[in-house]
Amino acid sequence: MSHTKETALLKRREFLKFIGKAGLSLPVLQASGLGAGLLLGRQAMAAAVDMRRVIFLYVPDGTPLAASYSYTPSDDLTLKTCSAPLEDVKNHCVFLRDVEIVGGGGHGLTQRVLGAFADGVTGTIDLALGETVGSTSPVASLRLGIRTRGLDPISARGFAAVTDYQDNPQTAFEKLFGGAIDASPIGAKRDKKMLEINRAALEKIKTRLGNYELHRLEEHQDAIAKLQSDIDAASQGSAPAGCSDPLFNPQGLSAQQVDTEFTNLFALQSENAILALKCNLTRVVTMQLGTHQSDFAVTGLSGDYHTSIHSGNLDYYASYRTYFSERVAHLIRRLAEEDDPAGGKMIDSTLVVQVTDMADGNAHTGSDAPYMLAGGGSAVNRGRVISVGNHHQLLDTAAEYMGVYGNIGGYAPAGPASNILF
Repeated sequence: MSHTKETALLKRREFLKFIGKAGLSLPVLQASGLGAGLLLGRQAMAAAVDMRRVIFLYVPDGTPLAASYSYTPSDDLTLKTCSAPLEDVKNHCVFLRDVEIVGGGGHGLTQRVLGAFADGVTGTIDLALGETVGSTSPVASLRLGIRTRGLDPISARGFAAVTDYQDNPQTAFEKLFGGAIDASPIGAKRDKKMLEINRAALEKIKTRLGNYELHRLEEHQDAIAKLQSDIDAASQGSAPAGCSDPLFNPQGLSAQQVDTEFTNLFALQSENAILALKCNLTRVVTMQLGTHQSDFAVTGLSGDYHTSIHSGNLDYYASYRTYFSERVAHLIRRLAEEDDPAGGKMIDSTLVVQVTDMADGNAHTGSDAPYMLAGGGSAVNRGRVISVGNHHQLLDTAAEYMGVYGNIGGYAPAGPASNILF
């Protein structure tokens, strides 16, 4: 763990002790709004994670004969058949070996891939992040589909799946940029909202504090006031390039809602995701490719994905799984090309978490599943193959990357995976 992370955790513990001595329980503290403000905002800024983003990318039904056979590269990053399209971006990636899907493989209950049924949590990781780091964003967490047709969403609270996936790229774009949200300057507005949460929470708990604790809290208010003036001064600048008047689909790709346009639909949704992140509309995106039943086709391949999986022809199944890796590679390339308003490229501040619900889709197994991370900048030990116990540890790793592990319920008893984050 880095020195900055250790410092942030120490400060959080010190603040909780301070609040405890004042007679305030953690539930009262969280109910006051400080869970989204004081405990998250200041620690996130201290740990330099306040502008990190995450994309959860669901690819259904595993890979032929499980990851070690057709997907996971060797330690020197020699790629397998189904990961071969990642060749030019593999140094941005962390390939995970021996990943066990908690709850096993098989059709149905796809919500488990984002942790809906983990003990002690209130929902999938994207929703949990939406309630914490997303609480000060215009869109808490964004869900984009590619030929899901509104079926089998992976985001859920237990068995209660969400219903806000947007399969149509143009509809998604219009909801994001069609006038309901003022996109200029979004970053300053998000910061101001965080300050408003802090102020409201502080006022609510003042009456519960003694003189010493009240003085300590007023010192914090002074720091907030200074930050407010800094933000006000910075907010006179222009919005990030392309955010004040964004255009949908300048390349004129087909957005027709049919399987044969899968490649174009994925490209358009990728642009929506990148633009929403870049313009600070959200910090959390979930992209779902199809459904767990794999009853859909893709551009340029015969039949449908389900038929390929159970055809008895490994090359046929592999052709589909390789195609999905081509889409993932496209997203990584676009993140590596796109300028980050804060400096560098979007890949430097965005972690892509590739998830699935099976190891081998034909056998419906859950051991040795093809999971992969990409991006995340210098915080991530990229260009490696790393062993991981189970997929819940990867969800905790994403929470740690976003600066809120320990503020939201942990998904794995063992905590985040080792050797992934610096």
